[in-house]
Amino acid sequence: MQRRHLLAAGLAATALPGLLRAQSAYPDRPIRMVVPFPPGALTDNLGRAVAERLRAAFNQAVVIENRPGAGTLVGAAQVAKSPPDGYTLMVATSTTLGIAPFLFQNAPIRITDLTGIAMLGNVTLFLVTRPDFPVKSLQELVALLRKSPGRYNFGSPGNGTVHHLVMEMIKARERVSAVHIPYQGSIPALTDVIAGRLDFMFIDASVAVPQMRAGKVKALAVTGSKRSALAPEVPAVAEVFKGLDTQAWQSVAAPNGLPAEIQARLHGEINKALATPEFRQQLAQMGVDANPMTQAEFNDMIRRDAAAWQAVIKQSGAKVD
Repeated sequence: MQRRHLLAAGLAATALPGLLRAQSAYPDRPIRMVVPFPPGALTDNLGRAVAERLRAAFNQAVVIENRPGAGTLVGAAQVAKSPPDGYTLMVATSTTLGIAPFLFQNAPIRITDLTGIAMLGNVTLFLVTRPDFPVKSLQELVALLRKSPGRYNFGSPGNGTVHHLVMEMIKARERVSAVHIPYQGSIPALTDVIAGRLDFMFIDASVAVPQMRAGKVKALAVTGSKRSALAPEVPAVAEVFKGLDTQAWQSVAAPNGLPAEIQARLHGEINKALATPEFRQQLAQMGVDANPMTQAEFNDMIRRDAAAWQAVIKQSGAKVD
């Protein structure tokens, strides 16, 4: 028995240097970055921006893989089931790490199946309407919904997204109704708003602002506690409804169990990029306010946000359509 223990210890000691060398050599092949939305909108553009920074830092390809569906959980489940070796990462949103696992019955992952690598920043969402929609403010929208329950519809980039939940919070708070129509991504939803097939929606600033400036949609409000520098004339939701300043955010996550050394390398390189004025400006143009944190701070925030969103889902009665 003692001989077997000594043999096992010897094998482990022999394997350990090889494992440490493999980690210190990371990455020695291309990295896959899963984006849980279709190409072309904020999360995809953000993923490509981060991928380019990691490619330059590591001198390795970082390949974007779009896996939309189920409120980001299709992509998240694929990442969670991947080997925790640093070669599969994802752009994880507040939907992924705070909302969808509680909203979907039989969700394919738990929040603890992923670990937060780096917080990227807070996201600005605009509430926009079709050009001929007969309201000019959030207050007028609520009054119209109260007058005609269930007559109007609103879209979102998918069930369980922050875009969906913020509207559900307003509906629950004001006791009004509107029909939710989920899309796979922001672009097709906004296309239908512009065409008049959809009445209104919350949408990422990077997609909304160009259409606002072109006069193709009307902006009624912006999420968060303050106005956006991208359109300072648009009031914040919290100006109308005190305390309703729910914040969407974007991050990079990996499968749980990723070795600490690799986590530290990824976190360090991403935060190094976030410290540069060029990258911060690139994010600002997308409607993302860079918000670097330590890894411990970020994972603490995930836990707090998840508990808060779970309470919101329960109070609002939001359901997957």
